Amino acid sequence: MRVKAPDRIAAARRRRGYTQYDLAALAKCTQATISALETGTMRGCSEDLAKAICKWVDRDMEDLFERHDNTRVQRVTNAAGSTRKTVAA
Repeated sequence: MRVKAPDRIAAARRRRGYTQYDLAALAKCTQATISALETGTMRGCSEDLAKAICKWVDRDMEDLFERHDNTRVQRVTNAAGSTRKTVAA
């Protein structure tokens, strides 16, 4: 799902009285993800995350996100949670 306008997510969150951390906890993602969506750094997310955000800010999906097929969603991880192993040459 592509974010229509990042400021709409921030406005909807504030209208409900949530901090970025609160919304992240409710939507089961990180505060950094919410921040990236609101600032436009991250232009898309999974449909599941978009649905969760819309549910908690009480907005329709069409208000905040648009479906955009054939694109990959950025994977947001932290280095501490990485399971990548290096292979010796």
